[in-house]
Amino acid sequence: MKLRMLATGVAVTSLTGLAGLAYATPANAASQCATTSKEFPTSGFNADVKVQLCIARNWGGPGGSNSYTWAYANVSWGDSGAGKFENFDVQVRIEQNDSVVKSGTCDITSKINTGSGSTTCRIPGSGSYLNISGNTADGKVTYNVNDDGLGNQPWELAGTPKI
Repeated sequence: MKLRMLATGVAVTSLTGLAGLAYATPANAASQCATTSKEFPTSGFNADVKVQLCIARNWGGPGGSNSYTWAYANVSWGDSGAGKFENFDVQVRIEQNDSVVKSGTCDITSKINTGSGSTTCRIPGSGSYLNISGNTADGKVTYNVNDDGLGNQPWELAGTPKI
């Protein structure tokens, strides 16, 4: 049993590392991240979920005049399983001074209802309104644990420092 649990932890760590590589920032970029974890009371083993919110900016053009800002959430989980969640939505927001500039939501219910794994929810940004410094990423999860009678519940995630 211990060997199986160890292998699961390695798989989650490896997959999370690969998701981070997919969104690695080039040399002319900056990024900030913040991680939040939660254990959900579910049937059998409790489901453990970790969400790493990140914001990144890439500069280009003459004198670095053009920029592209994006935000994403790397979500990893273990000890979940079929039917543990009726709903699991991850919302990612790009903010400027606590005002939402761009927002998007990923429904990962079918993915998280597997034993363990990871996924990335990416929200691209574009336009001159993002060509400013001081953006942050923030977000929340809306979840519904199966058969707990509580319906959809919010889980506020830790926001990133400014880039």
